Parts: sequence; structure tokens; C-alpha cells
Amino acid sequence: MKTIPILCILLTAIIPGLCCAAPDAPNTTDATGQQFAERTPAKPLRVLLVGSGTSHDFPRFFLGTDKVTLIAAGGMDVTATPNLAEALALLPQADALVFSGNHDQFGSEEFQKALNDFADQRKGLVFLHAATWDHSAWKGYNERFINGKTPSHGKGEFVVTVKDLQSPIMKGVPESFEIFDENYRFEPGPKSRFEVCAENAPDGGKDPHASVWTVKDPKTRIVCITLGHDERAHDHPAYKTILINAVNWVAGR
Repeated sequence: MKTIPILCILLTAIIPGLCCAAPDAPNTTDATGQQFAERTPAKPLRVLLVGSGTSHDFPRFFLGTDKVTLIAAGGMDVTATPNLAEALALLPQADALVFSGNHDQFGSEEFQKALNDFADQRKGLVFLHAATWDHSAWKGYNERFINGKTPSHGKGEFVVTVKDLQSPIMKGVPESFEIFDENYRFEPGPKSRFEVCAENAPDGGKDPHASVWTVKDPKTRIVCITLGHDERAHDHPAYKTILINAVNWVAGR
């Protein structure tokens, strides 16, 4: 049985209509208390998963299923949080970041500075699904990290086609595969700043949409992935392979 913190019960009684999110609610921003393990001679890659916001079940899929996927790949110490303060505390300890959030807290000057500092230290970043959206209010975010924006999406079953068969991010991924997901209609920035690894079949137009790409940055490695709405994506073998490859690549492995 899931319990609601006693403070929430009291506040709800005092302020009718107040809703406190359970720790595993899709929109929770509660700290998880997770920490990286002590460094060992094997030096596993420290991967931080950060995500929270709306329209997605972040704890279940982006912080849950994806964590299991990366741990199963081996050689990774994975920590996950939907909480801003916790993310800021863990970032300096991480070797790679997988960011999926669309919550306003991540648009704060504090988080955006930490994100840029992380990249400037040549630590790798993977931007996943909702993180590739149009976050124009986050100063400089879309320009540096996404090289474009996603203003809309379709939803259903579609085909993803690998465009760069030589890319290490596509290693072990079928040349084409079907997936049920949100089909993000990504609008790229300067073509000189990104390389498309895979693309989704057209949705709402005649042209396909980039779904996996790398962003050229002078200091770090960046991979963007638009796939990942729910369990039909996160449980998909091709998605799992792309995620693992992306993390390893941005970390220089």
C-alpha cells in the first residue's frame, strides 16, 4: 500500500483541493536519496539520470526502466533523480548525464549554469525525448545542446530508419524497426552543427524527422534522442541499444 506523507494529509485538510504527489507519482520532484557508490579500482562509469515534469511518467520509465537498462549493460554506476537540488549535488560526481526533463525547475539559471559547466568539463550528455522539446525560455539551451527544437508531435506506430550505419550509436541496431511512440517533429538548427544517426518516418508532412543525432560542440559529446514516451519505447530492444550506445559514446567509451 502506498502512503502519503502526514504533512500532505494535514495540508490537504487545511487547504481543500491541495494535492501532494506521491514519491512515485509521474509528476513528482521529490528527492530519491540515491547516491553513487564509492569509487573502486574498476572505476565504473558514473551515469546520472535527471528528469521530471509533465505529460510523461518520469519515475517509472526515464528514471526507472532506463536505470535498469544501463545497469544491465555492465560497467555503470547509475543514479536517478527528479529533484533539482539533488541533481545539482550529484552532477559534479557524474561522468555522463542523461537528461529528460521538461519541468520549469530545469530552466532555472542555477541548473542551466550547472549544465553548461558539466559540458565545459568535457563530460558527455544525452538529451532524451522531452528534453529535445522547444524550451526557448531556457536561455541558450536549445541552441547549444539540441541544435533545434521540437514544437509538436504525432503518436502511433512508425518506422525508424538508421541513416548512419557507421555510427557507434547505431551499433547493433536494426537498419529499420517499428515502434509505437510519440513521433517528434524535430526542427533542426544549422545543419553544420549536427549529424543524423536515425530518423522517424514522416508525420504530418512528406519529410522524415531526425530522431537520433549528435550535436557538434567544441568541448563535449552530445547525443539527442526523441524516442521514449512510454513503456512501448523504453522496453523496445532497439531503444535500449541506442541508449546504452549513446551513454558509452558521450563518455568516450
